Amino acid sequence: MRLTKMNDQTIKNIADILGKFKDLKRRGWVLKNVKQPESDAEHSYSLAFLTLIFAPKDLDLLKCLKLALIHDLPEIYASDFIPGEIEPEKKLLQEKQAVNKLAQELNNHEISELFNEFTMQKTAEARFVNALDKLDNVFTAQYYDNNNRSPQPLLHEFSQTARNKISTMGEEATILTQILDILTTN
Repeated sequence: MRLTKMNDQTIKNIADILGKFKDLKRRGWVLKNVKQPESDAEHSYSLAFLTLIFAPKDLDLLKCLKLALIHDLPEIYASDFIPGEIEPEKKLLQEKQAVNKLAQELNNHEISELFNEFTMQKTAEARFVNALDKLDNVFTAQYYDNNNRSPQPLLHEFSQTARNKISTMGEEATILTQILDILTTN
């Protein structure tokens, strides 16, 4: 059983890390003045749920779920930067340092491996989850628009970002394009 490999400090670290992840509000929504913006933990759960629902049968579902759950975990220490705020290389370096710290605190180096896979985008699973990550923002923007949680409409802006990302993918994105079309059709 895995628990026998964990020491008391690792178990205490889990509580602290989960708490920080739940407290970390997604900065893009905060900057858009969204009322009650989602946290990184809520977003990661939402992405995992969408992964469970939409992952193509030819992808490794367990790997996709793991990628979805850890993809933003480094933001606990590296911060949640919006696109264009800092140089991509600097952001990646900060996130890699953060994920290595988390892997050490959790005594789980698979987290670093998964994060590297996600950032390198060399597997179909990583590309699919990355594109679905953008699509999750569209689902969230639509929810915020429909429930008057933002002073300005969000759906168009976030659907354009998702469409741009999805258009760079291969065949694993076909279903995502169809979903995006459904979400953005009046």
